[in-house]
Amino acid sequence: MPKILNIAVVGAGTMAQAVHLPVLRRRWDRFSVAALVDHSPRRRREASEVWGIEEERRYETVADLVAAVRARTLSLDGVLLSTDGLHVDDLLAIVRRGLPVMVEPPLGYSEEEIAKVAEFERIAGRRLVMLAHPQQYDDSVTRMSEHIATKDLRMVDHEVLMPASQPLFGQAHVTTSSYDLPTEQRTARRKALQAAVEAGTGDGATQRDRDLYVKGLLTGVAHQMAVTEAAYGPIEKLVAVRHWPKGVIPGSIELLGELGSGAQVRLVWHYLPFAPEYSETLQVLSARRRMRLELPAPSHGDARSTVSLREKKSGVVQEIATTAPKGSAELMWEAFHAFVEKGEAPLAGAAEALRQVVLLREVLATIVEADGRSLEAEPEEADAATAPRAAEQDDAEQTDAVPAAATVEVELPGTEPAPETLEQPAAPSTEEVVDAWAGGGEGGPAASEDPAVPQDPRR
Repeated sequence: MPKILNIAVVGAGTMAQAVHLPVLRRRWDRFSVAALVDHSPRRRREASEVWGIEEERRYETVADLVAAVRARTLSLDGVLLSTDGLHVDDLLAIVRRGLPVMVEPPLGYSEEEIAKVAEFERIAGRRLVMLAHPQQYDDSVTRMSEHIATKDLRMVDHEVLMPASQPLFGQAHVTTSSYDLPTEQRTARRKALQAAVEAGTGDGATQRDRDLYVKGLLTGVAHQMAVTEAAYGPIEKLVAVRHWPKGVIPGSIELLGELGSGAQVRLVWHYLPFAPEYSETLQVLSARRRMRLELPAPSHGDARSTVSLREKKSGVVQEIATTAPKGSAELMWEAFHAFVEKGEAPLAGAAEALRQVVLLREVLATIVEADGRSLEAEPEEADAATAPRAAEQDDAEQTDAVPAAATVEVELPGTEPAPETLEQPAAPSTEEVVDAWAGGGEGGPAASEDPAVPQDPRR
């Protein structure tokens, strides 16, 4: 009989409550929730009461959790890290105890940040990080290459229609998000996240560029790349990118890439806040066959993916349709069990995240260049930026009460924007497409910066 793993859940937000905790409860034969960590006292209390976590197994910080493990008052086999904001420091504190960790993407915001985790794994001589991309483990996805082999692959077309959070998580009855942290702590978290995003995007990026990077690329297109990679390997070459409508963040993103086999991949991701439902489809072509996959959202735990395969045999077109036996989130947790118990390598970890963030930075640079700009600050701009930054550091203690409109920030993942902030263009929309299909054509002027833009609510 498989061992029951003691799991600590770090971060009791939407993804933890809508996706992970239901699976951990259902699969009591494989997992036991041994601890819950959340910095919000209210959310820690309410989530613990809903999911049956006793008072002595609730912790405020990862440092408290690690201290309990070190003192041997808590026994763990693995950790789910699903906090909003930054992951790397908490992740390193956990893996230094030799504990495998499943991490909600994004792992980090820059190549340098993720490289710290990859380097630790290299020194440790073992993989300790698994990224939580549920659809990578969906039975329909893992069998794609059985239906159409990589050597026969002609084209992969992957499209996602992403609504706001209600169609995705409304049925999960997630406990209310809490903002009961001290002002100083919330401010420090926002500044740390902003600095990490700035490091990932470059000094020449505007706030809208950074929002597109976080809310469209790292939490949207990255998921599509992970699914494609699980079936046919990573995108080796970026061919073209476009983003539209102009001035709308995150809007719609289209990417054309090339696999190592030479086959083409087209990824299209639309953020449609008022769409009635989530939709994810893949169409895969070979010279003889056409395959279509329908993938449900991981938060819809009872929904199953489907595959239809069409081909001509003996002059007759035949279609075979199959339905996956389990949900993608449950299959992902089974893979995590095998990762912990048997050392089976995950489909995506630190090395894959490092390769992915490099490509997504290139995608962002291509979009920005098509708009006639660059992610790298001009020398004059860099010099001009030095003085304000120094002044900001000197006056940090005197600006606790700065109005929100005076601070340019990235919203923490997992928060839902107010309706009036959803996809508002910077100016009257011209529906102009920022297009890089021709290899960096001239674009219009850069959209004005706006800190109140929505984040992809899926993460």
